[in-house]
Amino acid sequence: MQSATGGAMRRRWYENLARAVNDVHSVLRVARPGSALRWLAGLAAGTPEVVRSGSLRAADLAWQRPGARFRTPGGRIVALPGDHTAGAREMYCRNVYLRTGLRIPAGGWVVDLGANAGLFTVLAAVEGARVVAVEAQQGFAPEILRVLALNQVQGRVHLETALAGVPGRALVGVVADDQRWRSASHATPERPDVVAVPELLRRYRIDRIGLLKMDIEGSEFWLLEPDSAAAWLPRVDQLTMEVHPEFGEVPRLAGLLAQHGFAVTVTDNDGRAVAAGAAGAAYLYAAQRPQHQ
Repeated sequence: MQSATGGAMRRRWYENLARAVNDVHSVLRVARPGSALRWLAGLAAGTPEVVRSGSLRAADLAWQRPGARFRTPGGRIVALPGDHTAGAREMYCRNVYLRTGLRIPAGGWVVDLGANAGLFTVLAAVEGARVVAVEAQQGFAPEILRVLALNQVQGRVHLETALAGVPGRALVGVVADDQRWRSASHATPERPDVVAVPELLRRYRIDRIGLLKMDIEGSEFWLLEPDSAAAWLPRVDQLTMEVHPEFGEVPRLAGLLAQHGFAVTVTDNDGRAVAAGAAGAAYLYAAQRPQHQ
């Protein structure tokens, strides 16, 4: 028993080490030189804490005061103020939403459901997309507007404070839990209205969504109900989402997307392909298969 426990601990240690090494490489590749050097200095100073906790947060803190700058997949630059950098290593350096080859459609439409503080929204806008950003927590709106203004792309973005879902249907996910909603960092006690994807298409005269990004804390199982999603999924070219298996069945989502002509990949948190029903399923990526004439 002790040998098995020790073996499991060694495997976790090696997995954490490999993840840390990959993160260092990704920061050096994506962060601009000054930002990368500050992060490395923070890593060096925080090495004891990094080793103790198994987390690189001590290095990330080096970005909190001065902010940081990152190179986008298209070669442009995104600048973040210090208080927006907490998710930058995941969003930009690990590239978690685009790492299977999905692309931001320059000149096309991106719909960002669960925009949070706006890191993906500003990335898409800097890359040249037109963006509809939907965020349920009301307090994030001024933060999103601030980062858009810093990058001078506010004219490319439409901001909606709303729940992304299906009006008239029971809430699913974190938003359905009163206690979790009340404890959310930027929410007010009263939930905002629900907005459906077809309403966004109508409101902004969107013919096709080039990329639909979702991080809506379990509400993906609400939004992608088969009977309601069938009306708009054919108008989506690519889809990327964080999945939350505690609120629904990921294989059902993958099957629904496959029925609508998407090639689907599910990965764990480190980007390794896994079965849709695997315990480690964390992200789902889908792209419309080419139509043969």
